[in-house]
Amino acid sequence: MERGGVMAAQLKLEDELERQFQNELDKQFRKTYESGQTLYHYTSLQSLMGMMETNNLWMSKGNFLNDSSELIYFANVLKTVIGKMQRQKETELWKLFVDELEAAMGHFLEQIEESGFEVYIFSMSHTQDSLALWYNYAKGEGYNLGFYAEDLLGKLTGLQEGRRAIHGFVEYDRKEQELLLMNFLIGTFKVAKNHDIQKVKAALPEHFFTIISSCAIFFKDPAFKSEEEYRIALMDKSGELQPAVRFRAQNGVIIPYIALDFNGQLPLSHITIGPKNNIDIAKRGMEHYLKSKGYDIEQLTISKSVAALRY
Repeated sequence: MERGGVMAAQLKLEDELERQFQNELDKQFRKTYESGQTLYHYTSLQSLMGMMETNNLWMSKGNFLNDSSELIYFANVLKTVIGKMQRQKETELWKLFVDELEAAMGHFLEQIEESGFEVYIFSMSHTQDSLALWYNYAKGEGYNLGFYAEDLLGKLTGLQEGRRAIHGFVEYDRKEQELLLMNFLIGTFKVAKNHDIQKVKAALPEHFFTIISSCAIFFKDPAFKSEEEYRIALMDKSGELQPAVRFRAQNGVIIPYIALDFNGQLPLSHITIGPKNNIDIAKRGMEHYLKSKGYDIEQLTISKSVAALRY
């Protein structure tokens, strides 16, 4: 009975920590309600057709795990916050809290590949016609899919059990990143201080890993601010997504991805044709293609990019 009671209490603490963090995550990264908004996804024609043929979103494996510059940037944000916390309260619980956070940082940065942690990301932007994004994501000759944000993000609540997609705006301001991370951690401490210190010690490593990995996904260097990125991210710590991983070719390399099935047409509102495409032929071809897939082209508009005018 005693052991069962301890396990129940432990689960309760973990659940409380998780609920508190997810509530804060939703408030801080979403910031605005998505009703009436459009989110834009820059992509190649091959990927566009692949998603529309299957009514799937293709979420590519997150590059930040293999991009040392992104990890170095985030590590510096995290180290700055830990440094500030080390100069604060010196209670036994606070010292334990900061020590466990440091250990979690080391685990995340040094052993992330061995841990089996993976992230799959679908990147969008509020910017409909950005020359920089055309070349970064579609080489200037791709397409831009405009999604009804409310419909798209509402579909994420129906994912299979065990899969949880988080979504929100990427944060590019360094001071705001530090403040957000500090607030997440202070919120965790406020929950933890109401529990036995040994239970807290047992619960913190996993919880800190969740906070760190979530912030690593949504914090980017200020140099990328022009992207105005809104991300959907699917995290996998236990390898449960591995059977669902597929592969596609892009620019001469193989890209692992996860396909999210929408069980119906994608919630598209607009398609923009890239600046390097033959606009007239591309528009006629896209209209015929959309009709063949059952889309109402009276409701789904098609336009050409004006980014070429900026040369």
